[in-house]
Amino acid sequence: MKTRLPALIFITLLISSCYSGVYINKTYLSNNSINGKTLAVLPADVYYSGKQPKQDDWYLQEQTASRELQAEVEQALLDFKNSHPRRDKQYPVVMMSMDTVNKRLLTKMADLRTAWTMPADSVGRMLGADLVIKVRMDRERFMSQSSATWTNIGLTLLSCVLPADSEGNPPQFEYAKANNFDYEIALISTKTGDTVSRYRFNPRNREDITGVNKKMASKSVVFAGE
Repeated sequence: MKTRLPALIFITLLISSCYSGVYINKTYLSNNSINGKTLAVLPADVYYSGKQPKQDDWYLQEQTASRELQAEVEQALLDFKNSHPRRDKQYPVVMMSMDTVNKRLLTKMADLRTAWTMPADSVGRMLGADLVIKVRMDRERFMSQSSATWTNIGLTLLSCVLPADSEGNPPQFEYAKANNFDYEIALISTKTGDTVSRYRFNPRNREDITGVNKKMASKSVVFAGE
């Protein structure tokens, strides 16, 4: 019996991996200059929810992921600067290093996690930055990745043995996923609180997030250096 399931899975994955455009606040840019301003990448807000394995310390994992994302975003900006010329409508900015950002924050708060709960423009003013990049990642865990994989293998096999409907279509299933992600990265003015550019999407996995951080570096309005 023929089935269209593999094609449907491919189309679904292709659609889910497509990125929409980066939002650019053209009104803000027409009224404000960001050329030569200081940019800081803030500690990322990371929140895990859902079914927690007994041996996992999510509080610690959230903080580890926060630093990893902060470093990744900073590195994406620097990598783009080192491998590409500045594009039209990108403005050179002075990057404040991640180490400087975190050290300055720790002189004003007990831990970096405190910054997650504060408005990004307020944190930026504490740092003496003109612009900040604020990242938020929410991850809801449903099951382990291996469980999701084996469940989907079983559903695929089941679709091959069950009869088609009256119109000849194979049975349809809602396939399992281990996690649900929500990710947002935004460039914010510390003077006005305006969002200068932003990108938000629902990645399939952590690798998708790395991809969108690189996209933000290439498509946003800031360029980390002359």
